[in-house]
Amino acid sequence: MSEKNGPALEMTHIRKRLGNAPGIADFSLRLEKGKIHGVLGGSRTGKTTLARMLGGECAPESGDIQIESQDVDVRNPRIAAAWGIGCAGEESPYVAGLSVIDHLVLGSEFAPSGKLSKRAVRREGPELCERYGIPLDLPSLRAEEMTRTDWLWAEILRMVMQEKDILVLDEPDAIFTQQEMDQLVSVLRKICEVGSAALLLSRRPETALACDQVTVLRPGAPAETYLTSEATPEDLAMLIRGEAEALPMEKKEVSLGAISLEVRRLTVHDRESAADPAHEMSFEVRAGEIVCLLGRPDHGWNALTAALLGTEEIAGGRIRLNGKDVSLASVEERIRAGVACLPRDARTWSAAGECTLEENLALPRYREFQESGWVKRRKRREAAGQILETGSGLVQVELDSLPDEIEEEALRLAVLLRETERKPALLIVEEPTRHVSEQAAARICESLFSVRANHRAVLVLTSQPEEALRLADRIFVVHEGEIMGEFDPAYTSARELGWYMSGQWQQQRYGGSAVEGEDE
Repeated sequence: MSEKNGPALEMTHIRKRLGNAPGIADFSLRLEKGKIHGVLGGSRTGKTTLARMLGGECAPESGDIQIESQDVDVRNPRIAAAWGIGCAGEESPYVAGLSVIDHLVLGSEFAPSGKLSKRAVRREGPELCERYGIPLDLPSLRAEEMTRTDWLWAEILRMVMQEKDILVLDEPDAIFTQQEMDQLVSVLRKICEVGSAALLLSRRPETALACDQVTVLRPGAPAETYLTSEATPEDLAMLIRGEAEALPMEKKEVSLGAISLEVRRLTVHDRESAADPAHEMSFEVRAGEIVCLLGRPDHGWNALTAALLGTEEIAGGRIRLNGKDVSLASVEERIRAGVACLPRDARTWSAAGECTLEENLALPRYREFQESGWVKRRKRREAAGQILETGSGLVQVELDSLPDEIEEEALRLAVLLRETERKPALLIVEEPTRHVSEQAAARICESLFSVRANHRAVLVLTSQPEEALRLADRIFVVHEGEIMGEFDPAYTSARELGWYMSGQWQQQRYGGSAVEGEDE
């Protein structure tokens, strides 16, 4: 690790626009050696862009970056590696055909440590894991069987082995549970003791408060730095949200109706994962409630959503909609029965790429706009415009735009408006507020609460405990395709849910009333 004088990293007056968003207006940060510095901001505030700048994947429009008090131009990943910068994000670094040892060696020829041999990795890797508390059993790891959690730990080990001076972690709490974040901070403390420094980018105040200092990002505003010893989660939440931001409407008391969705012993296979997203899973959703299925980020929510919607066959079990067995029903039959859906990737799964936004908004009702082989274009356009009007001006998009020309957040909101306009009996939503602005998240929550208030059912599939606690009337925690337990949001916490998400629910059996690590 480096022993030069000066701070590990300084970023001064960094500016960068993000499409149509304000982006990074004026960002300055001083990262001291031996310290963990948090960068806190909501979606679309530029956290990932900052990580990409330091990793050499993009450049600021203006501003300066200094490492060890020297001006640097981090214009590509090789230069970043040579200056001792290591970056890890949400995406898995898996390269098909390479072993875990191969991944740990990748890029070492440009790192301060110099080229690593596979023999050295096999010899030193387990020792470093034990020294720093990195939870990896290196000899037994198989790349094709690793989860996103395993890969993030492997990336941290790679930084240690390659002697990185600056560790940049982009939203690790999107992958780790709260318990794993506690463990991560402990690991980073030990790494920083030998002269390194860590930059932790997050949208969660709790994560930022585990750091020594936190710099708060807000769209179009100068960044501000605070000592975490002088801040509270409520303070930081207010700073990133802003006093003028509209909060989601509160859930009203709603009487429960009949069972809208009944799932019994459902088994679903995922072609892209070794684990089944559902293994003999049973639950039900009633009219007038929001039920959340909560699981790890690498859980196969796409496959489970496809099975409920009818685009994928189920391997076993039964699905009932409003008392009718639809286990073998087609997608069209399920839509006619009142199922609506907003998947995580709206561009791929909810919009026809060759159709305009107007045509996409009319898709579920296309029969209404046809007569004797002719399309009623004026009526279709009026209907599409009315759908967008219900979005309170948040979707500023031309109806003639193609999906590829529309930003993901705007397209996602448009699809949600289309689906809720149909007044569905059951609305299925994947990761509803993930990677959207605070304003859009508030509008999405309002839409889901409105569906619930109209005595209709909502099923949310998410990997974010905070999102589940914010939205749900009931939470089912899923681990490896099985339901670990049912929870009332009023009587649980993100930390307790994390024990079940990570499969450590056995801790609940010991120690009386609390999960291990819970506050009294």
